[in-house]
Amino acid sequence: MEENNTNYDLGKKFEEEYKKIEQSIQKPNILLAGATGVGKSSLINMIFGEDVAQVGTGKPVTQRIDIYESADCDVKIFDSKGYELADSDDDEFYDTVINMAAKTQRPEDAIHMVWYCIASNGARVQDYDLRALDAFTKCNIPIAVILTKADTPSEEEISEMRAQIPARFMDSIFETSTKNEEYNQTKALVDWSIARLPESLRFAFIKSQKIDLKTKQKTARKYIKQQCALAFGVGFAPIPMSDAPLLVANEMSLIARILYLYDLGSVSDIIKTTGLSSMLGGLLTNLGKSAVANLIKMIPGIGTVVGGAISGSVGSIITAGVGEAASVTAYQISNAKLSGDYAKAEDLIHNFGPTIMSIASEWIKSGKKVEDLPE
Repeated sequence: MEENNTNYDLGKKFEEEYKKIEQSIQKPNILLAGATGVGKSSLINMIFGEDVAQVGTGKPVTQRIDIYESADCDVKIFDSKGYELADSDDDEFYDTVINMAAKTQRPEDAIHMVWYCIASNGARVQDYDLRALDAFTKCNIPIAVILTKADTPSEEEISEMRAQIPARFMDSIFETSTKNEEYNQTKALVDWSIARLPESLRFAFIKSQKIDLKTKQKTARKYIKQQCALAFGVGFAPIPMSDAPLLVANEMSLIARILYLYDLGSVSDIIKTTGLSSMLGGLLTNLGKSAVANLIKMIPGIGTVVGGAISGSVGSIITAGVGEAASVTAYQISNAKLSGDYAKAEDLIHNFGPTIMSIASEWIKSGKKVEDLPE
């Protein structure tokens, strides 16, 4: 009965932590701009997942702008309805779209960056584009210039288009293509965007983008190290062997953050609805207990257990192993999905608990320490 209560508490802890992350997330706002037909929706779907621009809930802000939000995307897309190139004196575009970027809105609606799209198969940058870019520059927010459909023109034509764009944008021009990966710089655009977002908004952007798993992995390891520091402090408290779950609760919080970061709601749903929380809690509890009882024998010099207390170094090593195992497994699931191997992804999801237990045990038995976590 005691073990069942322990597992229930750990499962409940996971649910609470996952829900807490969902409720506390701060969403960045990206304003999309450009002429009609340049491929803005394709760009958004390519980076944030298929059909986000179509299935997201569009809420009109003005006649010119819709906000797209989706349950699967923690980035708010302010989609400006494209102007027609023939309307070179379209002042309405300036009165609504550019003024919205310039003015201070409610905090939740403030524009954090502009992605300005130009179709590279148009042979040249239009005067209207240059005028709009100049106006956006005065808003003092980051601007990326995105040359869409980059697989269509020749390299010489692309170079000529780049030369027509003001030099101040040289480090923020990106070519994209939905048809040819060779001409696709979406990963570079993602990295550029992350670097220019405030720290408080980066987590939501990194979680929402679907194309750069390495950035997710790097961010996960940052949180693992932070949680290891907390586990080290917990380890110095006089925790009896039977109360090892108090330390493992720290790891449940970490797993929740990692799953949210990798946008793996499907895993969290299984943990919450199929009883996997009990199994996962049991696995982690047993790992914690065995680490307290046996790790010192396997890893000379790791520390000691005095009076039934878990040493800080043991606690941090357990957390590092479990955190890295969860991140590795989440990475494998996400990579399988990106590769179209959905059968492998589903198998990893349904075996999430045993998989991280196996990886964590191997990691811990190998004698690795927190410092061995890759950057």
